[in-house]
Amino acid sequence: MTVASTLTASTVPRAGARQTHEAPKEPLYVWLFLAGLVFTMFSGNTGLMGLPLSPDRPLFAFAVLLLILDPNRDRLRWRWFYAIAALTILWTAFSWFATGSFTDGLKAFALLDRIIVPLAMFPLGALVFATDHRRELLLRTTALMAIYLGFIGFFEYIRVGALVFPSYIMENLNPSTDIRSGGPWLFPEPLGLVCATAIFLSGLLVRTTQVRLWRIVGILGIFFGFLGSVVCMVRSVWLALIVAGLVVGMIVPRIRRRLPFLLIAAAVVVGIIVFVFPDFRDVLINRITTERSVYDRQNTNVAGLRVIEQFPIFGIGWGEFVHQNVLWVRQADTYPVTTVTIEIHNVFLSRAAETGIPGLLLWLLCFVTGPLLGLLAKPLTASARYWKLAALAAFFLWFMPSLSSPNPYPTPNYLVWLIWGIAARGILVELPTRPGDVPLRADLPA
Repeated sequence: MTVASTLTASTVPRAGARQTHEAPKEPLYVWLFLAGLVFTMFSGNTGLMGLPLSPDRPLFAFAVLLLILDPNRDRLRWRWFYAIAALTILWTAFSWFATGSFTDGLKAFALLDRIIVPLAMFPLGALVFATDHRRELLLRTTALMAIYLGFIGFFEYIRVGALVFPSYIMENLNPSTDIRSGGPWLFPEPLGLVCATAIFLSGLLVRTTQVRLWRIVGILGIFFGFLGSVVCMVRSVWLALIVAGLVVGMIVPRIRRRLPFLLIAAAVVVGIIVFVFPDFRDVLINRITTERSVYDRQNTNVAGLRVIEQFPIFGIGWGEFVHQNVLWVRQADTYPVTTVTIEIHNVFLSRAAETGIPGLLLWLLCFVTGPLLGLLAKPLTASARYWKLAALAAFFLWFMPSLSSPNPYPTPNYLVWLIWGIAARGILVELPTRPGDVPLRADLPA
């Protein structure tokens, strides 16, 4: 057996073989991929941990290489998504090169983290997580991430630094976040987005796992994911979580019957936090009523519209707005100019202002020809239906914050596109009949 076959080998039970309770042996690339996803939480801050570089990108690259070498991997079907994704990357790269700043590392990483890798995560989700067991490994990983993030986010919020790890989180608190929690990113929004997404994945783990220990982990993932979503103190995350929860709750009969109880339980958790930590109430009211961040968004969004009006085809160049915003922001009659050295706080406006309307349309077509078609496709198995519900929740958790933020953070973007890829597996790959696949029946409980 060659080295490549050893690293990529997996144990998949043959049809008719006697089934055991032993979990299948997964290829190395699955574990490397999961490890890369975990390390994205520390991406950009690994220098503060004493590491020379962030391990996530090498782990992903090695995982993809081993996946390609695996002779037993699934084969992708042709989809227009791939051609449109390639055009989107080329158009954005051209927009970057047209600015003349070829050596700007920030623009290069932005292209990688906001465009290239998220688009790659879509087919990779279908290929890497090709079996129920692999998908459960992903659910276990995200539930553990939620427990970790909710735990350290809570103690970061109450400033008990001894229970927050890594230590750089407390050593580099961002004054602009007041007493909000930022977790390993040092910013509150990605903490809230990942925790909110993990709530739904942890719930899926509770629903589908056959192992009692992991069911308990899933329940803890829901609780700590909710806790992390609260202490991040980001209104767009709260709104997205509420909308996603209500939509999924109304679709799934089992959840719909329990929806009043779940809403009461969430209110009780918040009430307990307010009662135990009275300062939390003041911060909560302050976050709900604050207007400064609203002014920031109004100023940059109106400036973005000015850019689009003047440069509708090519925009001002990838990553250029943060350098040119003082040229485009104007004093409004009804609200003040606050911070201007920030990005446009709307992903769609930002794409149009920096890469032109064609750049925005290409990026939107990537979603339409990929995740949207996956969501609209008829699920053939129980697993496919569950993942489509997770993908629907992920849509709201991605879309709503994208209307009020640049949403530049790798982990939540990677995770959302990964979920969409798993949900669209039926249209992305030639599906073999695998032992253990449960056909979707009308009487199957939701």
